[in-house]
Amino acid sequence: MSINWKPKAWIAILLGVILQAFTFLYLNRPRLFWLYFLLSCVVSFIDWKYQTLFAAIFSIICPLHAYIVVKNFKGASERGWYSRWWGIPVIYAVFFSAVFLFRSFLYEPFLFPSASMQPTIEKGNHLIVKKPGYRTYGTYGVSLAGGKIASTDLMQRGKLYAFYPPDKEVPFVQRLIALPGDRVVVKGNDITINGAVLATNLLYEKDQLEVYEQQLDGITYLIQRMKMRPARDMAGIVVPEESYFFMGDNRDNSTDSRFWGYVASDSIIGEVVYIFK
Repeated sequence: MSINWKPKAWIAILLGVILQAFTFLYLNRPRLFWLYFLLSCVVSFIDWKYQTLFAAIFSIICPLHAYIVVKNFKGASERGWYSRWWGIPVIYAVFFSAVFLFRSFLYEPFLFPSASMQPTIEKGNHLIVKKPGYRTYGTYGVSLAGGKIASTDLMQRGKLYAFYPPDKEVPFVQRLIALPGDRVVVKGNDITINGAVLATNLLYEKDQLEVYEQQLDGITYLIQRMKMRPARDMAGIVVPEESYFFMGDNRDNSTDSRFWGYVASDSIIGEVVYIFK
């Protein structure tokens, strides 16, 4: 390829608006690509965590910078393969595929939209969910595979999991209370599993709220009760095979297994491994 090749301004500007950092590959400027790409990753993480829109600035900066590069372009080096008409689509497809597969099969971020898990998870917190072994794979609303979890050892009482409730297509995050075969009774503040009442101690009261510390299978967490709301009691039930019983930590403001029943093994997305406060 001739070193006298010169990029077209309209293509550079268009790519800068749509693909942002990738326009610098077309301009044969890989160092600028990596600079903008890494900056956009950092800013995108800030946007994701704090619900800002700083990343949108790159759709203005990149085309402007690209235009300046074109106007001052000198064919002083051989054109790289990545700047040819097929280079950027290939690189972008590989990049997007890697992100898609990572989110589908390994780890996926979620934005928590409700108050059902207070005080553990606040509305607007971000979560990271670990997926390997749970076999309900997919992301961005696309389902790639579905099946029962690889091992029941992946499900532990007291931990937080993402899942699809019965007859719902929106993922929920709640605490696993009971496993297949467990007998569960809910009465007021007391939860009885297989005849044993969970240790629950009042920590403090605030306005119309009571916050308790509860223990389940060695895991200690906080739950919240509302003084003015009646408790959602539940007579003794036995969790069916290959099904799980979940509850929200905001016990009087949570739609959970007390309302819509059990969660099937093939509806478990994964375990919550990190919460961004």
